[in-house]
Amino acid sequence: MAGDLRSKERAIVTLTSTGGSLTNGSAGAGNGTADFDARSTGNFPDDLQAQFELIAQWATVTGIAANVVVADLYLLPALDGTNFPDIDTTTGSSALPYSAYVGSFVATKAPTANTNARFVTPNVTFNPMLHRPYILNRSGQTISTNWTLKAVGVQGQYT
Repeated sequence: MAGDLRSKERAIVTLTSTGGSLTNGSAGAGNGTADFDARSTGNFPDDLQAQFELIAQWATVTGIAANVVVADLYLLPALDGTNFPDIDTTTGSSALPYSAYVGSFVATKAPTANTNARFVTPNVTFNPMLHRPYILNRSGQTISTNWTLKAVGVQGQYT
């Protein structure tokens, strides 16, 4: 008799809890604790998809309202397991490869100044390799220091 294919939730992994202050248009690595590693021995082994959560705050929230994209998420792959693509993290005009873009964090309501707000991406499908996560601030305001990026994977399970 044939079994069923099901999704199995995994434990949430904190990729960083110490993100640096990001002015609008600036990118910062979201790997203060760990890279997003979907290889067989990584922190997301055999996972098929993941969702990401950004926890951030702003000292000023002018212009951040419902349906505003506050940040974009990029997963830069290390195709050889070691080297990542070249990027430009110039303050205010960072450039990351569009091919590494995986989703946006969108405000569902205006955040309150100096208070943590939580944002999530849609499900993200990825290849089984090492990825370095980056956040690109698009909020129009400076994201305060110590933002957090977390991920939870979804594993395939045969029952």
